[in-house]
Amino acid sequence: MTKSTVSIIIRGKDEEDWLGICLRAINSQSYKDFEIIYIDNESSDASVNVAKAHDVKKIKTIKKYLPGLAINMGIEMSHGKYIVILSAHCIPTNTEWLGSMVDSIKNKKVAGSYGRQLPLPFTSPDDARDLLITFGNEDRIQVNEPFFHNANSIIKRSVWEKIKFDSEITNIEDRDWAKKVQNKKFLINYNSSGCVFHIHGLHQHGSNKSFRAQSVNNLINKINDDKNELPEWFDIKNRICPVVLYGKNIDNIEAKIENLINLNPQLLNEDLYYYGDFNPKIKGLSFLKRKVSTKVVFNKFTLDILNILNKKIGFKIEAICFIDLGYKNFIKNSYIQNKEKIFQDNIHFSTFAFVDNGDIWSSSNNKIKPLKEMFDSKTQFLRLAFGQGSIIRCSTIRINKSKASDGFANTFKKIKYLVR
Repeated sequence: MTKSTVSIIIRGKDEEDWLGICLRAINSQSYKDFEIIYIDNESSDASVNVAKAHDVKKIKTIKKYLPGLAINMGIEMSHGKYIVILSAHCIPTNTEWLGSMVDSIKNKKVAGSYGRQLPLPFTSPDDARDLLITFGNEDRIQVNEPFFHNANSIIKRSVWEKIKFDSEITNIEDRDWAKKVQNKKFLINYNSSGCVFHIHGLHQHGSNKSFRAQSVNNLINKINDDKNELPEWFDIKNRICPVVLYGKNIDNIEAKIENLINLNPQLLNEDLYYYGDFNPKIKGLSFLKRKVSTKVVFNKFTLDILNILNKKIGFKIEAICFIDLGYKNFIKNSYIQNKEKIFQDNIHFSTFAFVDNGDIWSSSNNKIKPLKEMFDSKTQFLRLAFGQGSIIRCSTIRINKSKASDGFANTFKKIKYLVR
């Protein structure tokens, strides 16, 4: 077997949402002489299966995760002359990323090179600010400055064989290694062309928005003249989201589907499935045999569909669209609106909901009580129209991690879209 010049070590834990698109980006590179090693920290989602679905042959699961230890294990499994180290949530920005990383380390005095990291449109202002300030658009050689970042880096195997990463420290294993190699008179290179999108940012501020962060981001982008154009693997039409139709006692299913597609023509470009107890045998519609009762709780219903799809078409799917054929009226373009919301804004669940300004009460032990102060005009309730093109990420279904704050509702005021 021919040995690859480059070994790419990817580290991840519960990165199902991003590992697939990361691997698609890597496999789209112009530079093809590489192998991939995936090191997984006992993920509870389908990260390992996603790696297998993208033909990763070398996979190792580790229980005790330490960054340097994980990298050393991955390199020991590899054979490349050059070692790329990449986090599973770091996505190459173009097809020349890998070639640029290789070119950046050919200088005999350079031990390692790290690349640029950029925010995505949905990155929080604080995380975006940190990335834009830390990673500039000009290359540099570092003699005594030991800054190095293994979310997106490349090193020489020959140097690693002499100076491995510290397997016991809990963080900054990259800077520790950089300092050690600089002490041996090697150089560290910063390569602004070897660029990735870093989903979480450097310090994972989450949704925090500190004073002036957004204006700082806008100014830096203007100064740097960054185009911020997303590569084709981020294109909505390339995100894998099968559409599952279902419903009880549906008369004239073909006519219902025709009406649905007339209002949602984008569905013609997607894989369509029917989930139920019988096969309607309609052209262009694959059948998924229901394995759970119609009375099961919501998560078991969605999980049953996900498990069947994973067995039928694999683990490359990223989200699932649910359409209930029982609705009397379908919402126009509901599918594409929810799909864009999921993937452009990086959320777990997107649906449609009816805005209800009335007084809603709850019942418990034959007693009723209002859920809001009566005649309070400021409070609105949303009645979710699940099945009107609703989309949920696979990871959310699989490990039931969704919270109310994770979702988004496109609202409507015509109650006819609630009728089933």
